[in-house]
Amino acid sequence: MNMVKPIQVNEKETVGFANLYRTGRRAPVWEQALVTVWFFVTYLPLDGVTPIRYLLVLYFLGITAMYYRDVVPVILKCWPLFLLPIFGLLSFMWSGYPSDAIRAGVLMLLTPLTIVVIGARLNTRQALRCLMFAGMITTIFAIPTISTFSTGGPYGVGAKNLFAIQMLFAMLLSLATALNQKEFLWVRLLAVPFVPICFVFQYMAHSATSLVFAVVGIVGLLGVRYFWMSLGQIKHLRTSLLMAVVGIALTGVIVILSIPENTMMNDFLSLLGKDGTFSGRSAIWRQAELLSHEHPIAGVGLEGFWQYDVGAAQTINENDFKPFGTKLTFHNSYWEVRVHLGYVGYVLFLLILGWCSYRTVLTWFKAPTMDSSALLITTLIIFTSTFTESYLWGTFNTLVNLFYFGAITTLGAGARKFEGRVPVVVRETS
Repeated sequence: MNMVKPIQVNEKETVGFANLYRTGRRAPVWEQALVTVWFFVTYLPLDGVTPIRYLLVLYFLGITAMYYRDVVPVILKCWPLFLLPIFGLLSFMWSGYPSDAIRAGVLMLLTPLTIVVIGARLNTRQALRCLMFAGMITTIFAIPTISTFSTGGPYGVGAKNLFAIQMLFAMLLSLATALNQKEFLWVRLLAVPFVPICFVFQYMAHSATSLVFAVVGIVGLLGVRYFWMSLGQIKHLRTSLLMAVVGIALTGVIVILSIPENTMMNDFLSLLGKDGTFSGRSAIWRQAELLSHEHPIAGVGLEGFWQYDVGAAQTINENDFKPFGTKLTFHNSYWEVRVHLGYVGYVLFLLILGWCSYRTVLTWFKAPTMDSSALLITTLIIFTSTFTESYLWGTFNTLVNLFYFGAITTLGAGARKFEGRVPVVVRETS
């Protein structure tokens, strides 16, 4: 409630009017359970769960039809999320593999639809709680593969970075929940042990980059909980402090870049156990650049490159010591878009990045709660990962779910709605 226009009645009483808001609906428990199952089967792609995914996709389509008055307006507000999938679906017309392109395009289109339906039906805390439960279940499922965490654990050989970042998000969501005083006590207590467990599992994956993200995320959430929220009691202090930090950071960057023969980037990469080639990724990026020049406008179409009979793809496999026919990625979301959908897709992808980032940051500025802070920090991590991984180019994965949900959380069930104005009497106590 926000107080407006106080009226002095007498020396000890003041009457004013407060704006009354309602902060979103609460979905029933059964619906939250289904969303938790959906997040889990996309969090950990186990063998044999494909039929469950199809059934849950049908459920989301059914919810869209049954509650179209709630869902369709949110879809229209989230139009930037659908332009790239629509263009990708149309790429079957110039892809060398049209049937595969149609299938990939449909999945691309269903990905934002599912998260929009979830955002229209569940408020922010409910959705994050469901995603946290999915991360907890994944953590339990990972225990039998503990001896193989350094090679990928339950995600398979060569997927240690994916396993590490999934444990990272499970840890951050658990920490945000444990710090959230507005969450149910039993949920907070349940989240506490998973913070150290997920952190240890992530450490055992030997992914230095995700460990840096973990430290930044932990410091960020603790800083918001015990420092940033307290600053809100002093008018304009948050804005002034943020502007000062940004100014100092920009000054530092300018100074560093002006140093001749600067080796700080290489030193930082060495500290993380990386090299200047980003573990060989730069060679793949050069190949992607050459391929993007061959089809600059619309690309090769969805599923038009990583195929067993595409010579350039198999050359990358050979140079990367991968078996013939392996479906790799360019380890960079931007090059994935440039190669497959050209400059048109690239612009639409940048639109998604800009729109989602802007809305997530704006939501946090308006209400820096633990929920919005968790979404802000995960959005920053996901955005950073786009330069060295292709996760955000994928479909039905945790990173896409979090990135999109951070942008739409206040457009659906999590929106704060004005209910009216009520009189409020403030009495002075002597």
